[in-house]
Amino acid sequence: MRIEIHRNETSQALIYESVINCYTKGPLYCVLIEKEGERVTHKFPLVSLFRVIETYASEKENTHD
Repeated sequence: MRIEIHRNETSQALIYESVINCYTKGPLYCVLIEKEGERVTHKFPLVSLFRVIETYASEKENTHD
């Protein structure tokens, strides 16, 4: 999954590739990634976000004959 986070204070998006999971927890938007072999969560206050774009890889259909 690919995430683009546009914050109110910045002109360019923060881009995360190969995101494991993203979710909201209270007033935070959380992005779980793997960095240097460890799972790391980056947290952003929801009030500071202008836009979030989540792009999912297309899944292949699983067909059985």
